[in-house]
Amino acid sequence: MTANSNTVPKLGFGCMRFPLTDPKDVTAIDIDQVKEMVDLFMDAGGTYFDTAFVYHDGHSEVALREALVERYPRDSFTIATKCLAWALPDAEAAKACLDTSLERLGTDYVDYYLLHNVGGERTKKFDDFGLWEWTQEMKAAGRIRNVGFSMHDGAETLDQLLNEHP
Repeated sequence: MTANSNTVPKLGFGCMRFPLTDPKDVTAIDIDQVKEMVDLFMDAGGTYFDTAFVYHDGHSEVALREALVERYPRDSFTIATKCLAWALPDAEAAKACLDTSLERLGTDYVDYYLLHNVGGERTKKFDDFGLWEWTQEMKAAGRIRNVGFSMHDGAETLDQLLNEHP
């Protein structure tokens, strides 16, 4: 699927809080229920799935592979996943997130790769690790189709980020 502002769905399927078979274990995802949810979403015309390296301690991406990637043609959906470099010790660990995510998802590219929760002091790690440039390299290599970021901050921070990383 090719993305532009006219084709990006206005509603996405969030994969941060999948149903669990054991409420005390965030990795105990109820895959049968997730498959049913994915089927309903796809049948209703949904195509955008949003996960992250850390959701369900990494098991969200695995569940998405099983419920979606292994069951639907790759061109029938888009996947966004995220890297939260601010929680990682170094650039090598932050960059390794993409390989791990692709392996978990069972795909050779992601449609959207987001630098997750930038803003304030957290942005410094993304800058220090060279992730803004690195994601562009991964995009040129075809491993990422679209690069973006997510943030939980105010308008001033958004303006600063857009000016510093157009």
